[in-house]
Amino acid sequence: MDEVGPSPQLGDAPYRATVLRLPADRSEDQLDLELLAKAHGLGIRASLPSVSHHRPRAASVALSDSSASTSQDQLFSAASDASASTYLTPHSSIIGPPSLDVPDSSRQSKSWSFSSYERFLAQHATARESSKSARPPAPADSSAQSIFSVSTKKGGFSGIKNRMMLRRKTTRCFEPSLSCWSCRNTFDLPSSLRTLSCGHVHCLDCLRLKIKDASADESKMPPRCCEPVPASVIQAILEPASQEVFLRAVVQFSTPRESRIVCPSASCGVFIPRRRHVDPKAPFTATCHRCHTRVCTLCKRDAHPTGKDCPQDAQVQATSRAGFGPGRKRCYKCRRLVERPDGPTHLICTCGAQFCSMCGGVWDTTVGCPNICTNDDDFARQRDSDDCAFSLPDALDAAVEAERDAAEKRSARHSDVQSLQLCQRQEMNRFCDFEEETRNSVRERQARRKAALAEKHSAEEAKVKGQHAQMASQLEDSQIAEEMELRASLEQSERTIRARIKHMEAYCEGLGRNPGGSAMPPRVVTEENLRALGHQYNIRDDIERQHQSKISMMRDRQAKRMEDLLERQLEESAQVAARQQVDKTGLEEALASEDEAVNRIFASRTARLRARWHLAIEVLCKELQDKDGAKYASVPPPTWPEAGKLAASMD
Repeated sequence: MDEVGPSPQLGDAPYRATVLRLPADRSEDQLDLELLAKAHGLGIRASLPSVSHHRPRAASVALSDSSASTSQDQLFSAASDASASTYLTPHSSIIGPPSLDVPDSSRQSKSWSFSSYERFLAQHATARESSKSARPPAPADSSAQSIFSVSTKKGGFSGIKNRMMLRRKTTRCFEPSLSCWSCRNTFDLPSSLRTLSCGHVHCLDCLRLKIKDASADESKMPPRCCEPVPASVIQAILEPASQEVFLRAVVQFSTPRESRIVCPSASCGVFIPRRRHVDPKAPFTATCHRCHTRVCTLCKRDAHPTGKDCPQDAQVQATSRAGFGPGRKRCYKCRRLVERPDGPTHLICTCGAQFCSMCGGVWDTTVGCPNICTNDDDFARQRDSDDCAFSLPDALDAAVEAERDAAEKRSARHSDVQSLQLCQRQEMNRFCDFEEETRNSVRERQARRKAALAEKHSAEEAKVKGQHAQMASQLEDSQIAEEMELRASLEQSERTIRARIKHMEAYCEGLGRNPGGSAMPPRVVTEENLRALGHQYNIRDDIERQHQSKISMMRDRQAKRMEDLLERQLEESAQVAARQQVDKTGLEEALASEDEAVNRIFASRTARLRARWHLAIEVLCKELQDKDGAKYASVPPPTWPEAGKLAASMD
């Protein structure tokens, strides 16, 4: 029996019970919400990809204001992120916003909205109207007659005449068209078609193809016929995953080319949309949520080490190469250059943004620098030291690096952190085993579906072949019976002719004789009797040829009927083969969709698990820091096995 339902192991219940080991009445969302509540209680304002829609939107205190930038800073205004988080702590930047590359149909409507497409259509309409208004008006015809010319009466009379003619015409009612304007195919149900604002009717497949082409080609965005396809139509005919792909393309094409940020990884290259919140530890960086590559928003290349200015920032680099004075630091909010003071590392821009003068991180009023840079006394002591063997920026980097290394080593040696890492490794091993088991189950299920389809096709082919053989045998038997019947009829005809000749010969040979005695008149053989006998002789001599001719004609008819039967059987076999090929193609597409769903589900679960691990380590480090008074840095979570090695082990 063909299994067409979803695999039971793709559900959340087996995953929660096997990997997360949660009770039946507790969901993974509850687990994430509890961890987020714990983090917020410690002052860590982080987010998780799965439950970001449960958290109320915080008021932003670091909104980007690109309009306040001066003309000398316009080069960097396009790369500005939208805002920074309200609550900024040393451990609040590890967990980013929800990943764009892991679709989740349950919250698609919350994460993606068609308002971006509506704005894109408004911009497109505005640009089109401006282009129309920019066209020069058509030159006036100098030969046109004046309004006071004689033709005015004629024109008025012709207008009245035309209106009278239109009034006389009967209104014709047209049936709604059930054929697609693009592919010209006809449909039986109106639900298979959509009527656009221009009045043209398109089928669902053609509309989906237009939307897919527009998502891949910027020149075809927005998808349109004579007018752009409305958002309501797109939302009605697309699946949630396809809606996400389309809306991501809308966001990308809505962003100016010079402001677009693309992942620099050669194996990724996806568009990174602008975020509402910046990373407090690195405000000038963005993270690709497919491969987690960090990108510099200024040069749009790989992110630079913490505390290092972008080499493409010519103004900042010019102050660094000057070699005197404290230098300047660029504000993450308005992109202005702020003079570094002589002593403190806390900088305040005229726009109100506060950040660290050493690393550029967003300053937190509670804990200070999010990257745990050195304090003001260390800064002044290192700056004013005359016997320092290296430059001031190198000394600052070394101090920051030493402080960070000490915090990381302190975290790595702590027993609680080691226990948490051990639990996470065990959870990762359970996840890998569950994924391998699920994929094996899916492959076995797919193999059974393929075997069932092959068995069904074999039985269908055997049935068709049996029917064809039976029909050919029946036709052959009927042809043999027909030939035997014809031969019997011809033999009977031949016997009849021979008997007639015998009687006629006996009549003619008794010429002049009186067989009945003298009382009977003598027998008279006329010329007509002799001609009739000769005619019978001719028929007897030609009867063999006539019989063979009739048999040949019958066999030709039989051969034609057999040929027609074989042609019909070949056509039927071709139809069966075509139908089987359609079944195979449909099964292959269904299996490919199932594989994509499995990959998407496990990619989403992996991203969710990794984010929860990061936040759990952040929470533990914050608890230890509050308890011991020493600084603890976040340690990396367990390293996942290589994708290629894992896939090879599952094949």
